[in-house]
Amino acid sequence: MPGTESRLRALIDEHLALDHEPSLTGGFADSGISSMDAVAFMRIVEREFNVSIPPEDCGKIGTFGELVAHLDSKMG
Repeated sequence: MPGTESRLRALIDEHLALDHEPSLTGGFADSGISSMDAVAFMRIVEREFNVSIPPEDCGKIGTFGELVAHLDSKMG
């Protein structure tokens, strides 16, 4: 089974119209993702990974790396 990071990168490629590989350490806005797109992407991630990410947790997740760590902790 692919790791969390590779699964997340596949979702990024499929659902976010980025013209570059996003950094795991940069913020979503740094990658060119609007706040509305970030929220919609979080819903996609929830479905794909079968986890719930409550709004208070979403506010704490500012990078793809933090999202990977959050998902790993939920699926742990």
